[in-house]
This record gives sequence, structure tokens and C-alpha cells, in this order.
Amino acid sequence: MKWHLLLSLTLLIFAACSKKTDKEVMAKAIEAHKQDNFDEALEIYKEVVDEYPASPSVPEALYAMGNIEHDRKKNSKRAVELFRKLVSSFPDHATASNALFLTGFIYNNELKNYDSAKVAYEEFIRLYPKDHLVNDAKFELEHLGMDPAEIIKDKIERDVKANPR
Repeated sequence: MKWHLLLSLTLLIFAACSKKTDKEVMAKAIEAHKQDNFDEALEIYKEVVDEYPASPSVPEALYAMGNIEHDRKKNSKRAVELFRKLVSSFPDHATASNALFLTGFIYNNELKNYDSAKVAYEEFIRLYPKDHLVNDAKFELEHLGMDPAEIIKDKIERDVKANPR
């Protein structure tokens, strides 16, 4: 009985000591991402988010997951979910403004959800008024739902009005 208790206690201590740190797990995720192992990277980034919720690496993990879902998996809805979670949980993180801008961009240009795009862009301008993408967000707001040909035509018309010959 004592031997069994001692063995259990030893295994418990070994398991506790062998758990990787958040930095080690994040480094593994980044390495998988760099190697274009996107499924593995998503899984490991998710581990950072789920197993280390207080880690300073969580916002970067959410941002990376959103980019993989959008760029590599072509899963725009999931990307928006991840970017939204980042912005709502970590609004002051360096990646939050880009995540919110991308949310508006995806809603407008891919999901064709213009109401949600408008909300995202307006929130972006309100939360990050000095961000380098503010003028881009304003441009997107002015051209919600327009296809590129319409945008070019609109630009030409504005330029002609502004610079009559």
C-alpha cells in the first residue's frame, strides 16, 4: 500500500515537473507555422490559448490562428471569430488593431456582410484613431459593397471634379 502511494506521488511530481512552459509551447507553434505545418501550428497555438490563458503569448497565438484560418485554410468565419476574441480580450495588444481592421475587411470583401463590416470599421476608427490604417478604414467605409470597377470609376469621377481642366 505504501509502495503504491509512493509510486503515485512520484508519478504526479514527475508529470507536474515535465509540463512545458507557455513559452516553450509557443515556440513549438511558431516553428510549425514557419515550416508551413498549418494544422499542427493551429493545434499548438490553441494549446497556448486553452492551457495558458494568462500567458502574454495568448494574443499572438490568437492573431496567428486567425491569419492561418484566413490565409491558408480559407475559413473567413473562423478567422473573424479569432480576431474578435483577440480584440475583445486584449484590446491594447499590438496586434488588436490589425485584427479589428482585418475583421472589417473580411466582412466587407469576403463574407459580403456589409453591416458587420461597417460596425467593425467604425469600431476600429473609434478604438484606434491614430492607427496607420485609419484612412484605409475610412476608404473601406465609403466603398462598402462596391466592386473594384465601381471604386475605380468613383475615384476617377472624384478626381475629375476636384481637378477640372
